[in-house]
Amino acid sequence: MTKARLRVIIGENIRNERIARDISIDELSEMLDLTPGFVGLIERGQRGTTSSTLYRLSEVFDMPIDVLFRNSKVSALAFGEEPSDADAIKRKKITSFISGFSEEELEFILGVIKGLRRLRNYSPEGDFENIFGE
Repeated sequence: MTKARLRVIIGENIRNERIARDISIDELSEMLDLTPGFVGLIERGQRGTTSSTLYRLSEVFDMPIDVLFRNSKVSALAFGEEPSDADAIKRKKITSFISGFSEEELEFILGVIKGLRRLRNYSPEGDFENIFGE
């Protein structure tokens, strides 16, 4: 297999995974601390990337790094538990967003979530629409 073909395979797998997790290219580039244009070049197989970026991608997608090298258009989500509904996909997206956060950042996010749960519990209807006036 040529280097160019391997770049295309890796790029397709990154794009497929990003789309399966409903992550925009801007969001992924922010998670990786890369520019959206560079991530686009990687996804199109026009540029290679470093092993550290590939490792970071495996962390962001919460999957084994070798999945990025597989010659398949099947999302890595299919290698684990396939989300059966929109709720499961949202949970995967949240996991992708917070991967790599420091302990302090995770504590902050946990505090925000706990605060939102308390607000929801105090809402007469028990929903966020009432809390946020929507």
